[in-house]
Amino acid sequence: MAWSFAGLFEVDDRQRFHREILEKSNAPLPAISAARAQTDKETVFDYCVNYETKGWKMWEVPEWTPPKRLVFSQLLIPTSDSMRADYIMDRIAMLPLIRHKGRHENSLRNTLLVGGSGTAKTSVAIMYTSKFDTNVMLFKRINFSSATTPRNF
Repeated sequence: MAWSFAGLFEVDDRQRFHREILEKSNAPLPAISAARAQTDKETVFDYCVNYETKGWKMWEVPEWTPPKRLVFSQLLIPTSDSMRADYIMDRIAMLPLIRHKGRHENSLRNTLLVGGSGTAKTSVAIMYTSKFDTNVMLFKRINFSSATTPRNF
């Protein structure tokens, strides 16, 4: 419910949403102390389900290792937000090609990243596609802006 309903909320709204869920439901939320919720601004959005234990676990950000050749403008450092988006994109991309054989339904494996200007949508997509095996999958990047028209494209 948190991601389907409130995934687009900003930080303050996510905290408000978390408090509302705590007050109005008996949902099995992760154990976050009131002190940690106030100081760390921790909410249900900082957790995911551990499939082995069926319990909650914090999103894990892998340790970043700098590239051999540093180009500051091209550095992509994973954050908890980018890891969450990467996870969701990966889950969608790994759906079976055929959703239902009897009804001849193909799976919908598309992802649309939404957000305001400067919210790292492009960075998340580049981080995700950088994991592609180049022997199997190619990636071409085309930048658009508000000035891009169909004719320009």
